[in-house]
Amino acid sequence: MMKSFILYAVVVTVLAACNKKVNDAPQEVESITEQAVIAETIINTDTLQFIHFEDNFDYWYAVFLNSKKDTVNLVTDSIVPAGLKNKLVEVQWFTDTLSEAGDNESKYAAKRMHAFKEITGEPFVAALSEAQIINDVKNIPEVKGGADEVRIADRPRDGKNYYLIETGTRGEDNFSRFWTVRVYIYPKYDMRIYDAASETEYTIQEWKKRNE
Repeated sequence: MMKSFILYAVVVTVLAACNKKVNDAPQEVESITEQAVIAETIINTDTLQFIHFEDNFDYWYAVFLNSKKDTVNLVTDSIVPAGLKNKLVEVQWFTDTLSEAGDNESKYAAKRMHAFKEITGEPFVAALSEAQIINDVKNIPEVKGGADEVRIADRPRDGKNYYLIETGTRGEDNFSRFWTVRVYIYPKYDMRIYDAASETEYTIQEWKKRNE
Protein backbone atom coordinates (compact mmCIF):
# COMPACT_ATOMS: atom_id res chain seq x y z
CA MET A 1 0.00 0.00 0.00
CA MET A 2 2.80 2.38 0.97
CA LYS A 3 4.65 1.64 -2.31
CA SER A 4 1.48 2.42 -4.31
CA PHE A 5 1.07 5.74 -2.50
CA ILE A 6 4.70 6.71 -3.12
CA LEU A 7 4.39 5.78 -6.81
CA TYR A 8 1.20 7.85 -7.11
CA ALA A 9 2.89 10.86 -5.49
CA VAL A 10 5.84 10.64 -7.87
CA VAL A 11 3.53 10.49 -10.92
CA VAL A 12 1.55 13.54 -9.74
CA THR A 13 4.75 15.52 -9.12
CA VAL A 14 6.14 14.69 -12.58
CA LEU A 15 2.87 15.64 -14.29
CA ALA A 16 2.70 18.91 -12.38
CA ALA A 17 6.26 19.77 -13.37
CA CYS A 18 5.54 19.02 -17.03
CA ASN A 19 2.38 21.11 -16.93
CA LYS A 20 4.30 24.01 -15.40
CA LYS A 21 6.90 23.86 -18.19
CA VAL A 22 4.14 23.91 -20.83
CA ASN A 23 2.46 26.91 -19.19
CA ASP A 24 5.74 28.75 -18.78
CA ALA A 25 6.78 28.36 -22.42
CA PRO A 26 4.49 31.03 -23.97
CA GLN A 27 5.55 33.55 -21.32
CA GLU A 28 9.21 33.00 -22.18
CA VAL A 29 8.52 33.44 -25.91
CA GLU A 30 6.53 36.64 -25.25
CA SER A 31 9.31 38.05 -23.14
CA ILE A 32 11.92 37.32 -25.80
CA THR A 33 9.67 38.88 -28.47
CA GLU A 34 9.19 42.07 -26.46
CA GLN A 35 12.93 42.39 -25.95
CA ALA A 36 13.52 41.93 -29.67
CA VAL A 37 11.02 44.70 -30.54
CA ILE A 38 12.74 47.12 -28.16
CA ALA A 39 16.17 46.18 -29.50
CA GLU A 40 15.05 46.71 -33.11
CA THR A 41 13.80 50.27 -32.51
CA ILE A 42 16.03 52.66 -34.43
CA ILE A 43 16.57 56.06 -32.83
CA ASN A 44 17.29 58.82 -35.37
CA THR A 45 18.95 62.13 -34.49
CA ASP A 46 18.38 65.35 -36.48
CA THR A 47 19.08 69.05 -36.06
CA LEU A 48 15.82 70.93 -36.59
CA GLN A 49 14.35 74.39 -36.09
CA PHE A 50 11.29 74.43 -33.85
CA ILE A 51 8.34 76.29 -35.40
CA HIS A 52 5.30 75.65 -33.24
CA PHE A 53 3.44 73.17 -31.04
CA GLU A 54 0.12 71.75 -32.26
CA ASP A 55 -2.43 70.25 -29.85
CA ASN A 56 -5.63 70.29 -31.92
CA PHE A 57 -5.46 66.69 -33.16
CA ASP A 58 -5.84 63.23 -31.61
CA TYR A 59 -2.10 63.38 -30.99
CA TRP A 60 0.15 66.28 -30.02
CA TYR A 61 2.57 67.39 -32.73
CA ALA A 62 5.73 69.46 -32.69
CA VAL A 63 6.33 71.17 -36.03
CA PHE A 64 9.92 71.71 -37.17
CA LEU A 65 11.93 72.73 -40.22
CA ASN A 66 14.95 70.81 -41.42
CA SER A 67 18.02 72.28 -43.12
CA LYS A 68 16.26 71.98 -46.49
CA LYS A 69 13.39 74.08 -45.07
CA ASP A 70 10.99 71.16 -45.33
CA THR A 71 8.32 70.77 -42.66
CA VAL A 72 8.81 67.91 -40.20
CA ASN A 73 5.91 66.85 -37.95
CA LEU A 74 6.75 64.74 -34.90
CA VAL A 75 4.24 63.19 -32.53
CA THR A 76 5.06 64.05 -28.94
CA ASP A 77 3.82 63.27 -25.44
CA SER A 78 5.43 66.42 -24.04
CA ILE A 79 4.66 70.10 -24.56
CA VAL A 80 7.56 71.82 -26.27
CA PRO A 81 8.35 75.09 -24.42
CA ALA A 82 7.30 78.21 -26.33
CA GLY A 83 10.73 79.67 -25.57
CA LEU A 84 12.26 77.27 -28.11
CA LYS A 85 10.28 78.75 -31.00
CA ASN A 86 12.53 79.48 -34.00
CA LYS A 87 15.56 77.99 -32.22
CA LEU A 88 17.67 75.00 -33.23
CA VAL A 89 17.18 71.77 -31.33
CA GLU A 90 18.72 68.33 -31.48
CA VAL A 91 15.83 65.90 -31.81
CA GLN A 92 15.80 62.14 -31.34
CA TRP A 93 12.88 60.34 -32.95
CA PHE A 94 11.73 56.90 -34.04
CA THR A 95 9.05 55.44 -36.29
CA ASP A 96 5.93 54.50 -34.37
CA THR A 97 2.53 53.00 -35.23
CA LEU A 98 -0.48 55.17 -34.40
CA SER A 99 -4.20 54.44 -34.38
CA GLU A 100 -6.71 56.71 -36.08
CA ALA A 101 -9.96 57.02 -34.15
CA GLY A 102 -13.19 56.20 -35.97
CA ASP A 103 -15.67 53.47 -36.78
CA ASN A 104 -13.02 51.60 -38.76
CA GLU A 105 -9.96 52.16 -36.63
CA SER A 106 -6.88 52.15 -38.83
CA LYS A 107 -3.19 52.20 -38.06
CA TYR A 108 -0.49 54.25 -39.74
CA ALA A 109 3.20 54.97 -39.36
CA ALA A 110 4.39 58.28 -37.92
CA LYS A 111 7.53 59.83 -36.49
CA ARG A 112 7.47 60.10 -32.70
CA MET A 113 9.82 62.36 -30.77
CA HIS A 114 11.93 60.56 -28.19
CA ALA A 115 13.95 63.46 -26.76
CA PHE A 116 15.05 66.99 -27.64
CA LYS A 117 17.46 69.65 -26.42
CA GLU A 118 18.35 73.17 -27.49
CA ILE A 119 21.65 73.66 -29.31
CA THR A 120 23.53 76.72 -30.52
CA GLY A 121 23.54 77.75 -34.15
CA GLU A 122 21.85 79.96 -36.73
CA PRO A 123 18.20 79.05 -37.46
CA PHE A 124 17.40 77.82 -40.96
CA VAL A 125 14.87 80.66 -41.46
CA ALA A 126 14.92 84.06 -39.80
CA ALA A 127 12.75 84.47 -36.73
CA LEU A 128 9.78 86.79 -37.21
CA SER A 129 7.71 88.55 -34.57
CA GLU A 130 3.96 89.02 -34.97
CA ALA A 131 4.47 92.77 -34.60
CA GLN A 132 6.80 92.72 -37.61
CA ILE A 133 4.30 90.72 -39.67
CA ILE A 134 1.48 93.18 -38.90
CA ASN A 135 3.74 96.13 -39.65
CA ASP A 136 4.80 94.63 -43.01
CA VAL A 137 1.14 94.24 -44.03
CA LYS A 138 0.35 97.79 -42.91
CA ASN A 139 3.15 99.05 -45.15
CA ILE A 140 1.59 97.63 -48.33
CA PRO A 141 0.63 100.85 -50.21
CA GLU A 142 -2.91 99.67 -51.00
CA VAL A 143 -3.51 98.68 -47.38
CA LYS A 144 -2.27 102.07 -46.20
CA GLY A 145 -4.85 103.78 -48.38
CA GLY A 146 -7.76 101.39 -47.94
CA ALA A 147 -7.67 100.12 -44.36
CA ASP A 148 -7.34 101.63 -40.92
CA GLU A 149 -6.98 98.36 -39.02
CA VAL A 150 -4.75 95.32 -39.50
CA ARG A 151 -5.30 92.29 -37.28
CA ILE A 152 -4.32 88.64 -36.95
CA ALA A 153 -7.29 86.39 -37.76
CA ASP A 154 -5.49 83.05 -37.48
CA ARG A 155 -2.05 81.73 -36.62
CA PRO A 156 -0.03 78.78 -38.01
CA ARG A 157 -1.74 75.55 -36.92
CA ASP A 158 -3.30 72.36 -38.32
CA GLY A 159 -0.32 72.03 -40.63
CA LYS A 160 -0.71 75.59 -41.99
CA ASN A 161 2.52 77.54 -42.35
CA TYR A 162 1.02 81.02 -42.57
CA TYR A 163 -0.66 83.78 -40.59
CA LEU A 164 -4.06 84.94 -41.81
CA ILE A 165 -4.17 88.74 -41.61
CA GLU A 166 -7.38 90.74 -42.06
CA THR A 167 -7.28 94.38 -43.12
CA GLY A 168 -10.23 96.75 -43.19
CA THR A 169 -12.15 99.59 -41.62
CA ARG A 170 -13.67 99.45 -38.17
CA GLY A 171 -17.19 100.82 -37.78
CA GLU A 172 -19.24 101.28 -34.63
CA ASP A 173 -20.54 97.73 -34.69
CA ASN A 174 -18.89 96.09 -37.69
CA PHE A 175 -15.60 95.46 -39.48
CA SER A 176 -15.54 96.06 -43.22
CA ARG A 177 -12.84 93.87 -44.77
CA PHE A 178 -10.47 95.22 -47.38
CA TRP A 179 -7.75 92.63 -48.08
CA THR A 180 -7.20 89.26 -46.46
CA VAL A 181 -3.51 88.41 -46.54
CA ARG A 182 -1.75 85.11 -46.00
CA VAL A 183 1.72 85.72 -44.61
CA TYR A 184 3.90 82.64 -45.04
CA ILE A 185 6.69 82.36 -42.48
CA TYR A 186 8.41 79.30 -43.99
CA PRO A 187 9.98 77.85 -46.04
CA LYS A 188 10.34 81.50 -47.12
CA TYR A 189 8.73 84.76 -46.02
CA ASP A 190 5.99 85.62 -48.49
CA MET A 191 2.67 87.50 -48.68
CA ARG A 192 -0.32 86.43 -50.73
CA ILE A 193 -3.80 87.91 -51.10
CA TYR A 194 -6.48 85.35 -50.24
CA ASP A 195 -9.87 85.48 -52.00
CA ALA A 196 -12.29 83.61 -49.73
CA ALA A 197 -15.05 83.55 -52.36
CA SER A 198 -12.99 81.46 -54.78
CA GLU A 199 -10.70 79.97 -52.11
CA THR A 200 -7.75 81.12 -54.22
CA GLU A 201 -4.64 83.06 -53.34
CA TYR A 202 -2.79 85.52 -55.53
CA THR A 203 0.46 87.42 -55.44
CA ILE A 204 -0.02 91.10 -54.72
CA GLN A 205 0.79 91.92 -58.36
CA GLU A 206 -1.72 89.36 -59.66
CA TRP A 207 -4.40 90.76 -57.35
CA LYS A 208 -3.75 94.32 -58.53
CA LYS A 209 -4.15 93.29 -62.18
CA ARG A 210 -7.42 91.50 -61.43
CA ASN A 211 -8.82 94.65 -59.87
CA GLU A 212 -7.57 97.28 -62.34
